[in-house]
Amino acid sequence: MLHKVLIVDDHKVFAESIASVLRNKYEVMEVSSVEKALQIITTFSPDVLITDLQLPDQDGFFLIKTIKSKGIDVKILVLSSLTNQSTIHKLMQLGVNGFLNKNVSSIDLLNGIQKIVQGDSFFQTDIYDDYIKNFKLKSDKSNEITPREIDVLKLIIEEKTTSEIAEILNISNYTVEGYRKNLLYKTGATNVVGLIKYAMKINLI
Repeated sequence: MLHKVLIVDDHKVFAESIASVLRNKYEVMEVSSVEKALQIITTFSPDVLITDLQLPDQDGFFLIKTIKSKGIDVKILVLSSLTNQSTIHKLMQLGVNGFLNKNVSSIDLLNGIQKIVQGDSFFQTDIYDDYIKNFKLKSDKSNEITPREIDVLKLIIEEKTTSEIAEILNISNYTVEGYRKNLLYKTGATNVVGLIKYAMKINLI
């Protein structure tokens, strides 16, 4: 059974070009607004939602926040030309699963979606690296791993799912994803393997 991808972009030609790249491997649906996305997301039940941030009715941030608040189980990949540090920081705080510039190659797009479907994160390397450098320069103290983040890290290493971690720590799935993203950019890791290496470095395992 093919994984499902929902594309949210009001630029029809661009959306269709992305869809054509994906259709060999995924079941794809396209919509042009936040309203339409929220109408169809529960019936189509996509595994991955690809969204622009600049949309005609509401912005992509509103869409992401709404999806998170409703507890809809979908991975979110942002595909946008907005790559400034403020935008990336907001997206990291929201716990998205990936970010790519709209000028990304079809190969990188396919690789990104595959990783996200498999439960990993995928952020465009140059954009992510710039964000990490900027974040680290702001405050060394802000990069310190908190005790709660250590708790989450231990459970990630034990291969607990987001739902299992949420239940064990008595927090929401959304909060767990926030901790996961914090751990990624605080440690400079891009995936779970990187987090394990960090845990070994600090003698956590």
